[in-house]
Amino acid sequence: YKAHFQANEPGSRLSLYLGPLEYKRIKDLDVGLSSMMNFGIAPIRPISKGVLWLLKFLHQFIPNYGVVLVLFSILVKILVYPLTKKSYKSTKEMQAIQPLVAELKEKHKKDPTKLNKATMALYKEHGVNPLGGCLPLLLQMPLLFALFQVFRSTIELRNAPFVFWINDLSSPDIIYHLPFSLPVYGGHIAVLPLIMGITMFLQQKMMPTQASGQQKFMSYFMTGFFILLFNNFPSGLNLYYTLFNVFTILQQKFLTPSQQPAN
Repeated sequence: YKAHFQANEPGSRLSLYLGPLEYKRIKDLDVGLSSMMNFGIAPIRPISKGVLWLLKFLHQFIPNYGVVLVLFSILVKILVYPLTKKSYKSTKEMQAIQPLVAELKEKHKKDPTKLNKATMALYKEHGVNPLGGCLPLLLQMPLLFALFQVFRSTIELRNAPFVFWINDLSSPDIIYHLPFSLPVYGGHIAVLPLIMGITMFLQQKMMPTQASGQQKFMSYFMTGFFILLFNNFPSGLNLYYTLFNVFTILQQKFLTPSQQPAN
C-alpha cells in the first residue's frame, strides 16, 4: 500500500500511528483518533464506552473475559431486579383481569373502537399498565447494542477465550461449517445461539400469563428468529444474553410464586 503526503510548508512534520484500535491507547494520543472507533450511534456510544471500561476494570482482577461476562451478567440482573419484580407484578395483574377483558371483547366484538376505549378504561380502573411487563426487556436493548459494538470493534476482546469450544469471544463459536449458506443464518453452526434459544423458550413457558394462540406463535417465531440472527453474532454477546436469560429463569422460579394476583 502506498500513500503520498504533500507538506504545505518546508520542514513540516507528519506523525503516523500504526497499531491496534485500543481505545485507551489512541485516546491518550490526544489527536482525535478515538473518533475512528465504532461505538454505535450517538445514544449508544456512552453506554458502549462504559461497558468497555467496566469489562476492562473487572479483567484486572479476573484474567478470563468469559468469567468477567458471567459477573457482568449478575451485576446487570441485580441492577434491574426492582424493575423485573415490578414487571412480574404487572404480569400477574394483567392475568387477574383477563376474564374482564374477555367479557369486553365479547360485548364489543363488532366495534373495535369501543373495545379499545373500554379496555383502556379497565386498565386505568385497576391500575394496570399493559406495557409494564416489557420494561426490563426494553431497558436492556441499548445494553445489547452496546455489547455488540464492544465485541465487534475493540481489540481488547479479540481472541479472548472462555472455556471448552469458545476460543474467541469476539467471533461466533462455530463448531461446524455447512457446505452451503442460508439467508440470515449463514454457513455455519454455532452452539451458544442454540442454547440461548432454549433459554428463551423456557423463559416464555414459565411466564404466568396465559397467552393466546397468536401470542404463542409470535413468541416461538421470535425465538427461532433470534437463533437465526444471533448465529453470526460474537460469542461474547451470545454468552451474555444466554446468562441473562438463565438468571431471569431463576428469578421467575423464585419470584412468580410470591406474587399474588391483584383482587
